[in-house]
Amino acid sequence: MRTKQALWQLLPAALFALLIPSLSLAQQFTFRHYGQDDGLRNPDVFSLVEDDSGLLWAATENGLFRYDGSGFRHFGEQDGLGESLVLALHKDSSGRIWAATNDHLYAFIDDRFVAAPTGSAPMQFGAGQRLASIDPQNILFLARGTLMHLQPAISTAQTNLAHWTAAPYIDSAQTAAHPELTHIHNVFVSPDGHTLWLGCDRAICRVRNGHIDIFDTQKGVPAESWVRFFLDRSGTLWARGAHHIRVLLPGETVFRPRDLYDATHDSTYTGSGLIAFAEDPNHRVLTQTCTGIARWNGNGSAWQTFDASNGIPSKDISTILFDRLGSLWFSTRGHGLFRWQGYGEIENWTTAQGLADDVVWPIFRDRQRRVWIADQVQLTQLDDGATRVRVQPAFAKTPLSRIDGITQSSDGSLWLASIAGDVTRFDPATQRTTFRGKLPSIARVFSDSSHRIWFCTRDGLYVIRDTVHPILEKLTDPLVSSDAFADADESPDHTLWFASDNHLYRLAGSTFTEVPLPDRYTRGQIRNIAAASDGTLWVGGGLPSLLHLSIQGSATILNAVSTPDLVSTDIQTVRLDTRGWLWVGCDLGVNVFDGSHWRLLAQRDGLLSNDTDEGAFLADSDGSVWIGVNGGVVHLLRPEHLFPPTPLNVSLKSASLGDIPLNLDGRRNRWHWRDSPLDVTFTSLNYDREDSLLFRYRLDGLESNWSETPAHSLHYPALPPGDYHFLIQAIDPGQQKQSPVVSLAFTVRPPWWRTRLFYLLLALLSFGLSFLIWKLRERTLIRRQRILRQLVAQRTRELETEKAGLLAAREALHRQATRDALTGLWNRSAILDILHHEMERARREGNDLALVLADIDHFKQINDTFGHLAGDAILREAAARMLHNIRSYDFLGRYGGEEFLLILPGLAPGDPHARLSQIQQAISSAPFHDNGRVIAVTSSFGVAWMAPTTASTEDLLRRADEALYRAKASGRDKIIFYEETLNEHDDQLTN
Repeated sequence: MRTKQALWQLLPAALFALLIPSLSLAQQFTFRHYGQDDGLRNPDVFSLVEDDSGLLWAATENGLFRYDGSGFRHFGEQDGLGESLVLALHKDSSGRIWAATNDHLYAFIDDRFVAAPTGSAPMQFGAGQRLASIDPQNILFLARGTLMHLQPAISTAQTNLAHWTAAPYIDSAQTAAHPELTHIHNVFVSPDGHTLWLGCDRAICRVRNGHIDIFDTQKGVPAESWVRFFLDRSGTLWARGAHHIRVLLPGETVFRPRDLYDATHDSTYTGSGLIAFAEDPNHRVLTQTCTGIARWNGNGSAWQTFDASNGIPSKDISTILFDRLGSLWFSTRGHGLFRWQGYGEIENWTTAQGLADDVVWPIFRDRQRRVWIADQVQLTQLDDGATRVRVQPAFAKTPLSRIDGITQSSDGSLWLASIAGDVTRFDPATQRTTFRGKLPSIARVFSDSSHRIWFCTRDGLYVIRDTVHPILEKLTDPLVSSDAFADADESPDHTLWFASDNHLYRLAGSTFTEVPLPDRYTRGQIRNIAAASDGTLWVGGGLPSLLHLSIQGSATILNAVSTPDLVSTDIQTVRLDTRGWLWVGCDLGVNVFDGSHWRLLAQRDGLLSNDTDEGAFLADSDGSVWIGVNGGVVHLLRPEHLFPPTPLNVSLKSASLGDIPLNLDGRRNRWHWRDSPLDVTFTSLNYDREDSLLFRYRLDGLESNWSETPAHSLHYPALPPGDYHFLIQAIDPGQQKQSPVVSLAFTVRPPWWRTRLFYLLLALLSFGLSFLIWKLRERTLIRRQRILRQLVAQRTRELETEKAGLLAAREALHRQATRDALTGLWNRSAILDILHHEMERARREGNDLALVLADIDHFKQINDTFGHLAGDAILREAAARMLHNIRSYDFLGRYGGEEFLLILPGLAPGDPHARLSQIQQAISSAPFHDNGRVIAVTSSFGVAWMAPTTASTEDLLRRADEALYRAKASGRDKIIFYEETLNEHDDQLTN
């Protein structure tokens, strides 16, 4: 794609090219070539035939080839053809293909060529000699100028050519009566098989019901060798020799002349091709010329010729063929095969037809039916015969360059605007320029139904309201006065729409309003707008997608079209034609929307290029469409043919498991497993779509999802045994078509060692063997089980003993860790942990908690008097007496030395004396005995209750310790309670 701003640098070279006149007189066309790169190993083609299945057969100098849409298959000696030089092909009414080499005749039977007997005399075919058939059992061919008749010798030998015989078709009596029959150049049989037309000597002979008629100069047939006959669909017989063409209309007896040229030009064919005829779908007859192809367009018309100036790639044509879908093929001598892309549907104009440059911007048809084309360096007009592009005399010396807008005013003048901002009014009748003006850079010129001319510039909108007295008026509305505009259009209700880079405006009457667009859809630059007949808008350009809008106050996004419906979002043109179809030109082709389906038009369809030029579009009143592309102008004659009803087809070519071919006729294939791969080949005979087709496939039994491939073959590694269905479908994304699904069913049988019978026998054998083994093992297991029970019982006893020892050891360790070794009470760390937990619980539950710190009075004196052993005995006895007098939920522990810590949960501070006195009296009420000695022992208690101000265990211990200190200080053998407020005098002592 070449946009306007990027083409400044090409201007000088293009202006120079403008000075070189073009002598071409017709349109340009495109062709698809098939040669050695496609598998057609020999490009010297003598004949081309389509069989009943749609396959194309090509006879060449070095073998016979068949084309199926995916490639060419070569037929040679391995297929029954004994010679490589194949000169002629013929399809009889049964669809059987016949091939003639230089000295043999072959028929294609059961996928193989079989030689037919041709008589006792050696046969010698020549290039251009035709085969013909009256019916499938009566074949005609020429042998050294004699018409030979090949037929079965017996009625049962219709397909066994060994029992066919060949003999002269014309007997000696007929030859004696008509000496012209001794030298026959060509044979043609009418479709009903009743009439033969022969090129006999220098005349034309007709053989019908045994009667022979001679057409010579008296019957309008010049004296020459007539080497080709053709019957068109109207019943007209065409005959051609090297110098003349004659036709015999139905019901007439005299041939009429239809030579390629008049008497002032030589019509002699001197090329190395082979004279051929064909009829296109529009009933126009084609033949070749010395330089290309000629087409007779109908009664009263002349021949239209196509040669190298129109893109015909070769002049030495040997066959012209229209396949069953209407595509035009022609074979050549030395250059392979060609298919005319877009035949009858597309015409192209390039610099070879008179354009000054191959980059086209606006295309315009005025009310006088003249087509104007502005390329980047010149304004040109297509002549009335639509054969060449001409420069207006007014611009021959001073080219009118870089025109990007054309419209016409009511007086017939053309208004031209350039990208540089030049505005010109040009009168084609007088070849005069009657107005010039200057504006900012112009992107689009638009004429509305009120005959106003609008100019979309990069600095606001301008309008000419009166073309008779033109004034370039800038719109001063602040909403639009400084915006950069790119396109405009008018709705059926006469509402005007204007698109700037990032905004959409509506002009209803004299009022501009902005139509807000969602930001996420307008990232980029709006370059195109098209108003549909239903009031909706299409907006596109440099946006992420093509927008379809409904405007009811604000904009509603009906659809945001992107890939795959659009081949590309680099949009150059958005326009509607007279049918209401939407045309979207981009850098990869043209997408067409008919209201329900999208269709892609590309170079394979006949376009000069896929790369469209910005704004280069014309929807003609006759329904045709003109498009500017990077290469010239494309004229689509019948756009409705872009949506043909022709169904898409797909067919399986071959399928094999290893070296075993599978049946493709619908019968179930069953083969034993051989660890072999599956290879499948397939094709579609829609030749005009072959470059855009994809194939969807799935192998049921192995795959659950569909896959796509552009290839025409698939390879699966070795398949496991099972039932399979191979499914294949052709799809055409450009036309949004898909073929019916074609399937191939086959079964891979398992090997004998994987059959059900083998598995059954194996199961029975396994069961019997397993039963014997089970019985033997049962005996062994019973014996082992008895021994095992004994071992288990013994081991269980051992484990229980070990467990008891472990439990005792664990208990001892736990006691050692938490108990005082002398007294058996909780040791210091354990009793302090208990104090911490009990304080937490008392806080949580709101209960009282008393802590008693008890001390054995004068214990040091006892130790000193009676000895440490006596002291230890007293400690043990004192601990036992206190432990005996506390509650089950009280806690007693040795705090250190002769001090004990007593925790009394729930003991209220109101009247605790009796309880505490009982514990204290348990120590002092009875003397202690040691080795016959009596020892009197007393104790002192310091008591503290946990109060709300008690912060921690240390705080509570400190208070109990203070109380104990006072007990000792006040004479011992007392119970002292800690009080929050202490007087300077001793606390009251309580016994």
